[in-house]
Amino acid sequence: MNPDLKRFSIRLLIAAALAALVTLIAKTLLPAEWTSPAWPFLLIFFLAVNIILYALYVRAKEKKLSNFTNFFMLATFFKLLLYLVVIVLYLLFNREDVVPFVLTFLVYYILFTTLEVRAVSKVSK
Repeated sequence: MNPDLKRFSIRLLIAAALAALVTLIAKTLLPAEWTSPAWPFLLIFFLAVNIILYALYVRAKEKKLSNFTNFFMLATFFKLLLYLVVIVLYLLFNREDVVPFVLTFLVYYILFTTLEVRAVSKVSK
């Protein structure tokens, strides 16, 4: 396994564990209607998407810088499109969970995107 990918995966797993801990604490302290029952699935989803994309980023970087730039932009577009599809599909079938789901998704998105951008900026240098 690539050392950059291994380091990123470990950091991502630690961040996911901390996010799960904070979410569990929030779930016990807040009323049930303020928390989404989908949070564990969102964590797994964000973990999977970010690890897969980062592995592909590292592979694209090894080929050529121009390939990496094109791939990064294209992957970001499709990632955002995938996120939008997940949000829309979930909300179509779970209308009562709109606000908690969107807030949970937003917090996880900010967390995982921050980690991804920091790691990709280091690899792309």
